[in-house]
Amino acid sequence: MKIVLAVDEDKKTIVKKTGQSAYFAIYDDDKFVEVVPNKHHDGGHNHSHLEHEEHTNSHRKDVEALKDCDIILVQAVGENMKEALESIGLKVKKIRQKHGTTADEVVRNFLDGNI
Repeated sequence: MKIVLAVDEDKKTIVKKTGQSAYFAIYDDDKFVEVVPNKHHDGGHNHSHLEHEEHTNSHRKDVEALKDCDIILVQAVGENMKEALESIGLKVKKIRQKHGTTADEVVRNFLDGNI
């Protein structure tokens, strides 16, 4: 199972708001695979002028690199980002801070059935 987490500049600390993460960390079960830059991170989130569908489509382009993954574990995700993630086949699962502060911790807790 390929698991995705929204992480900060250090590529391991969980970010609360998924759309504002610097990277997406990808794991194949408990093995770290790679980080993918979040194209939306660098000033890409100025969409107040966009309609809902346009906003979701803009997120969809940003997360296209995650389309071969199965699930994303998130603390918080906006409606448009959630729709974009689901549209490429990702299951979106909410996590809490108590599940871990790093990607490794959260993946371990998820695979151990603690989430």
